[in-house]
Amino acid sequence: MMKEVPDFLNLNLARKIINGMIKFSQDNNMLPGSYAVVDKGGHLIAFERRDNALPLTCDLAIDKAWTAATMLSARQLEVITSGQIWRLNVKYKGRLTIIPGTVPLISHNRVIGGIGHSGESPENDERISQAGLSSFYIEDDIKINVEPILSQSREIANELMEYVISNKLNPVAITITDEYGWPYLIYRMDGTPSGFLEISRDRAWTAAVFSKPSDEVEENISYTIGINWNERLNVSPGGIPFKLKGFSGAIGVAGNKPDVDKLIAINIIKKYQ
Repeated sequence: MMKEVPDFLNLNLARKIINGMIKFSQDNNMLPGSYAVVDKGGHLIAFERRDNALPLTCDLAIDKAWTAATMLSARQLEVITSGQIWRLNVKYKGRLTIIPGTVPLISHNRVIGGIGHSGESPENDERISQAGLSSFYIEDDIKINVEPILSQSREIANELMEYVISNKLNPVAITITDEYGWPYLIYRMDGTPSGFLEISRDRAWTAAVFSKPSDEVEENISYTIGINWNERLNVSPGGIPFKLKGFSGAIGVAGNKPDVDKLIAINIIKKYQ
């Protein structure tokens, strides 16, 4: 059923778009992949990676969505650059992509965001992203069943967002990773400044790869290496590793003072251990 087209994106709409992409993938027996939705500035609103999807699909999907929002589509980018995309990528640190699977979200003749998918053939990546676009225009909710790890990641994120709202805390960015620091889920609650996205992801990565809270990692780093040896390393509070049944990884939270972010993460993970 069609509805009046929204002129904005929020987390609920972004998650609905991802559900639409996953449903299309499942209905057509396609490989599991990564799914991303960004706002009109190219900043991530929601990202999910299905169980067994290749880790490298994470940033490919995010960069495809970013390209869609900022350059409208991979195909248009290829035309604009006349095959010289590498020149722009020097400026934009390799984020621009001409690989299909990039679909802009357009409402009332203006771009309000972008959709990206990675994990299938380029042609199927495009079809999956287009399915996400179609989901944006329908009124009905999209019900799907996802694999155990992504399902539990969603449950943890939902619990955390309810905790933040009920305790009247600042909205946050949430990252849940596997034990190697690759994201399964990234959500940005409505009203969260986009700058907290990378802080959240970096805290989760740090906690995952060192298997300890992010703010306890600095003591393990030698003076000769320092704390700037890796761009993902973040030793501020807010990243917590966890071991759940069938799922080890870490959670990163950002949006409040670091000690508050850490407390949020600890309180939520305790409920699942």
